[in-house]
Amino acid sequence: MGITSSKSSSSSYDKLRDQLSRIGDQNPFGDDEIMRLSRCMAYLHACSNYSKSYKNDGLDRENLSRRWLTDLAVFCSTLPPADFSTDVVSTCHVYNDLLQLDSNLLKRPLNDDDDAVLETRKTIKFIMTVIEEHVLPPDFGRVLYERYFALLTPSPSMTEYDQDSPIEAQRKIAWERLEKFINGASETSRRGSRKGLTCLFKCCTKDLNSSEADAKELLDCVYRLSLACAIYSRYMANQAEITFQNQNRLTNNKEVMEKEGNETHDAPDSKKKENEVSTNEENDDELAEIPIFDPSTLFPLDVDKSLVTSLLDHESKEFKFGMASMIPPLETENSHAGNDGKVSLNTFLDWAETCAPCLSSCLETFMHHVLFPDKPYPPSRSEFIFPNLRGQHSAFFRQEASPLLFSFAAMSPSLGGAWHRLYTSDSDGLSFNRLQNALLGYSGPTLMIIKEAENGCIFGAKTSTAWKESKDFYGNSDCFLFTIKPTMKVMRPRGNGTNYMYCNSISRSRGYDGLAHGIGYGGNSEKPRLFISETFDGCMAGASDLTFEAGQMLHSQRDDGSNPTKYFDLEALEVWGVGGDAVVSEALGNRHKQREIVASNIRKARKVDKAQFLDDFKSGLIESKAFRHRDEIRGRGDCHIDDRDENNYVYD
Repeated sequence: MGITSSKSSSSSYDKLRDQLSRIGDQNPFGDDEIMRLSRCMAYLHACSNYSKSYKNDGLDRENLSRRWLTDLAVFCSTLPPADFSTDVVSTCHVYNDLLQLDSNLLKRPLNDDDDAVLETRKTIKFIMTVIEEHVLPPDFGRVLYERYFALLTPSPSMTEYDQDSPIEAQRKIAWERLEKFINGASETSRRGSRKGLTCLFKCCTKDLNSSEADAKELLDCVYRLSLACAIYSRYMANQAEITFQNQNRLTNNKEVMEKEGNETHDAPDSKKKENEVSTNEENDDELAEIPIFDPSTLFPLDVDKSLVTSLLDHESKEFKFGMASMIPPLETENSHAGNDGKVSLNTFLDWAETCAPCLSSCLETFMHHVLFPDKPYPPSRSEFIFPNLRGQHSAFFRQEASPLLFSFAAMSPSLGGAWHRLYTSDSDGLSFNRLQNALLGYSGPTLMIIKEAENGCIFGAKTSTAWKESKDFYGNSDCFLFTIKPTMKVMRPRGNGTNYMYCNSISRSRGYDGLAHGIGYGGNSEKPRLFISETFDGCMAGASDLTFEAGQMLHSQRDDGSNPTKYFDLEALEVWGVGGDAVVSEALGNRHKQREIVASNIRKARKVDKAQFLDDFKSGLIESKAFRHRDEIRGRGDCHIDDRDENNYVYD
């Protein structure tokens, strides 16, 4: 809590301790977090209610935006902490009540650190304004505030306050308002996945009593929240890098000027100016190395139809087919033309748990950026990190804000963060040697994305085990199959079979093992469920096997609704290394080491030991006519041979 002085144990802080204990028992926050939320709430309330004509009240109105989310983000992490030092206790400015405004927050900036705080507020205000105006759904902040953070002012006629004095009644109302605020912060950031999804669902309904929400509007809201998280984190990281670079430039410039001071002291003024210009130009070149992040590159697009179709299909399929059906046929994006597009809360929760378990992290991550951006993300929660292609070309993702990237990130935590392209048929061509060379030795998780030619279906597999050549299957349960178009579905391991991944080339077995030659997932070594053949002909995508859950990957567009063939022609293929910067860097390093080992073995095989090579010739291990005459003259009377002497052939 920060109460560490000797006088902190006095009765001055007993009320504050009781308040923190009372709220802490009901919410998953520490004492310092509760105080931060309480002091920020009081500060924003003061900014909204104090007379604007009073210019010297110490409130930072210049950084107020009158947008609730923006103001909350600007001040929640930048207000100075409560002061519990001994000299403060002895004055009238004791902060011992969560319901009061800390008087220390009204002091004008008095030191250099406050300049940095004001600059941080301006930065947060700018990026949060961009997010609220261009990224989040209209009025999202207002709706979130009214439904989860605000307490409607009680009527003066409420009977529970009739027996209280006006001051006591106001304190009770203020306490209820504080509890509501902190409980709203808990539900939107710390209560767990189902509570977070429920908050999102309620923000997309007409009112809190509505039992249904529009599926497209709901998924669009989550998609926009994921982009808001990416924009905020990338912009703030970019600004921190630029600030650090500026500080280094000033430091280096000062050192250079001091070093050259004696040399240029007696130089003409024109020479001094020339040196200053040269130094400034060099520093400007260094600054240009870090480009400024452009938030517009992550402005939202239309949410992908496959997500909406998958959500609308979820409830109807379970009702129609139940548990008895192994392979329910997947419908096309036009199959819900007559549907009203509404889903219930239970349907949304069940679908998210099955197909997109990371959806709930979008709201939690965004609220963490708003409330506690200076603190690490709670280790018990999974942070939602929008995939970052870092400018790499892709046949599937045309923009950095592609809804397909959002769909993948919602499937698994390991699909968020930085991606590295290992192979793409667009530039590498349909070459199995290049595909295999990109995979072998790579030790991190990979995502293979496939597009078939006939109907444009997109599907693939995610793995987390290092690739190797083998006639047997390998891998672990952190592997799954998926289809992403025309509808989204994830086929995770059943828990029975262990045939996760497979890589067997003709060169390894010389074609005599009778097994499938290529890359496969599920099924068996003669007929994998998802299979990319070494020749790229006869590729297969089956509907069921013993390892993964049942589900079609190839979708029929025929009117009769008959099941499609399991074979397909390949149009595009990409493999990405996923998992974030640290995981990708380590995996690439392991692949490099593996390639070095292979290259070293090849070099050793090519290197010839000349002395050993000559001995092999002499001994006859290597057949050659070069030394045959030595054996032929053995036994002749005019020739004496001494094997211990190099010049052992002596004629009498």
